[in-house]
Amino acid sequence: MPYAITHILIAIILIELFREYFIKDHKKFPRYYILIAAIGAILPDIDIAFYYLLYFFGFALEQIHRTFLHTLFIPLIFLLAGIFVFKIKIKNPQLEKRHMHLSTILFIFAAGSLLHLILDGLVGKVIPLYPLSNFSINLDILSLFPESWKDLILPTIDALLLFFWIFWMEFVLKRRNYF
Repeated sequence: MPYAITHILIAIILIELFREYFIKDHKKFPRYYILIAAIGAILPDIDIAFYYLLYFFGFALEQIHRTFLHTLFIPLIFLLAGIFVFKIKIKNPQLEKRHMHLSTILFIFAAGSLLHLILDGLVGKVIPLYPLSNFSINLDILSLFPESWKDLILPTIDALLLFFWIFWMEFVLKRRNYF
């Protein structure tokens, strides 16, 4: 499975690219959304926290992790909630002060949790319609690499993503004050 940092960095990089090249007006899309994207990208793995609690009651990791929160229902719930909030124009004054909207936050959570499922499906098994169906997606792209590389691929991807993001922050966004 991709590491948590992979999920976070890919979400951050994609939303940074979206913000920079599609939105362009940074007041309409504040940097807070980038943090929200990172949280949304690891949200399906919150079931690991539940595992730590349920371990003492005899539950195995396989019984908890990659079940309910690793389905298409989670992004769908966020998407539908975002549409609902957008349509009935629910406002939050605290968010509005920061140029943020609840519907956008829910849409970003939907995108982040969907991205999580996609990444997990590339490297391991995802059961997108659990518990309604046992149909699974497992592209296992790591099997394309030589056996001696398999333990190095995911950390290497993380390092490359981190370097890309640091260079992006420094040279494209000119954020020297981050360092």
